[in-house]
Amino acid sequence: MMLKAISPLHIGNGNQLTPVDIYPAEDTVYVLNVERLIDDLQNFGISLEEILHLLKNPPGDSYIWKGYIEELRLNPKDYARYTLRIHGTPGKESMQIREFIKLNGQPYVPGSSVKGALRTAVLYKVLKECGDSGTAMNLVSGVRNSRGQIERKTAELAREIGWSESLIGFYADRLSKERVDGKRADDLLEAIVFGMEPDRRSGVKYEPKRDPLRALIVRDSKPIGRKHLAVYRVDVIGNPQPIPIWVEALEPETATEIGIKIDTEVLRLNSIHFNGLLWECLENYGKPPEVFEDFLWEAVEEFYGEVIKAELKELSRFGKYGAGVKSFYSSLEGHDGHLIRLGWGSGWLSTTVGILLRKERKWEGVRRKLGLGKNPRSKKLSREFPKTRRLANGIPMGWVVLL
Repeated sequence: MMLKAISPLHIGNGNQLTPVDIYPAEDTVYVLNVERLIDDLQNFGISLEEILHLLKNPPGDSYIWKGYIEELRLNPKDYARYTLRIHGTPGKESMQIREFIKLNGQPYVPGSSVKGALRTAVLYKVLKECGDSGTAMNLVSGVRNSRGQIERKTAELAREIGWSESLIGFYADRLSKERVDGKRADDLLEAIVFGMEPDRRSGVKYEPKRDPLRALIVRDSKPIGRKHLAVYRVDVIGNPQPIPIWVEALEPETATEIGIKIDTEVLRLNSIHFNGLLWECLENYGKPPEVFEDFLWEAVEEFYGEVIKAELKELSRFGKYGAGVKSFYSSLEGHDGHLIRLGWGSGWLSTTVGILLRKERKWEGVRRKLGLGKNPRSKKLSREFPKTRRLANGIPMGWVVLL
């Protein structure tokens, strides 16, 4: 399929370009070949000791090489590994830029990022359409160990689900009562939806071999030319102080090919092993190998459509950018292909089943218990969650279309 960016897309590699790596001009950032620059500076008679001293004691504006480049009238293009256009005002001091993920110096979109976005949509649809407590209880109570027995914890979990109004209601209630690691808070829910094995601690645990999404194979995209990367100033809307972040991001209209395969043989040959709510939901639609693809794309349309609706309902939280955000989302109406959202800055609603959770009466207590919306400095919880939104050049980040 063709993957095309509709808004700035940043998928990071964990590294940052620092003032040692860059030379910012008015509308361009030069990512420098520092070794080559140091060699030439020494050829101009500047000692290595002086250069090292400068690196340890940078000037007031913190751009290490600015003084040398301007004093010696060097052309930064001659030392650039690559250049980046700047969208937004560059940082006057110590601008650090989060790098885009690359392979052999070329940016690409990881298949895992795309599959994660598709998986979230499927999770949402399954919980919304098939997440009644009775069905979930029956599935969990049928999970047996290698001896064909039902573990005590598994039976207890099934009964607890049966007492709830829905699986998502059970999940919210359980989070509000138990001590849960926030980073693993969704483990139990995903196990019940996608595929499970008995577990003596939690009742069931996720088992990849029992997950029908094994049949969904998403390859990394083809390499993308670095000319499609740019530096974006990202404004964090909702912060008490405007602290901008700079990222390398693919510009809108950037397109690349990505391989997406649905292996129906995996679904057909492993049907007896799939035991989660997703498989049950697929069987409601027909023969799973035949309906899987339609179910997947329906899930994508429904989930990301709801994300857009939720964003539009909360335009006031975008402050002065509200009109621009509304205009952006209006431009997506009637768009060809399948809209999904991925990457850094895409937001909590786009990467979780938060849209369903926020309808639960218990949700506010759950998010406070998990510390969602906590100020990292004051440790106080915000009244609203999510409190902040990230906008690149005034528009929401991470929207792409699969064609």
